[in-house]
Amino acid sequence: MIFFCPNCWAQVREGEKICPQCRVKIEPLDQLSYFDKLTRALNHPVATTRMRAAYILGEIGDRRAILPLAGAIENAWEKENLFFLREIAMALGKIDGHDALPALIHLLDHPSFLIRETALKSLGKIRNGGAIAAIQKAVKDPSSRVRELARKFLEEIAE
Repeated sequence: MIFFCPNCWAQVREGEKICPQCRVKIEPLDQLSYFDKLTRALNHPVATTRMRAAYILGEIGDRRAILPLAGAIENAWEKENLFFLREIAMALGKIDGHDALPALIHLLDHPSFLIRETALKSLGKIRNGGAIAAIQKAVKDPSSRVRELARKFLEEIAE
């Protein structure tokens, strides 16, 4: 089994009390709340752990997760971690709050149509003035899938 420091995510040996990399005591970090552990896991070196943390944060629906999820976008963007970005976009759409709006609008500028499509689906759930403006902008997206989805949302809103 592989163990990681919950502070810097360096690999540590089982039972180690102090991380040899960052020199932080490991045991007090084990006492963090589940929510805090999830937000820290957004920076975990194992991709599936990051994705699972984003998914669970979306399922929990706690608005405090918006800022850490939005912050994780930039790191994933530069590494072109599409699956993690997609999971973040879905999680932001599950969290009730227009505070997620700037992060979702930012994801509409991603080069991958899959990320833009997922961000648009999440914006379609919010449907406030800012979300509607972003959906209208997506009607001119380079991807026909994104354009079609944007039109569909706008038709539903008009009804």
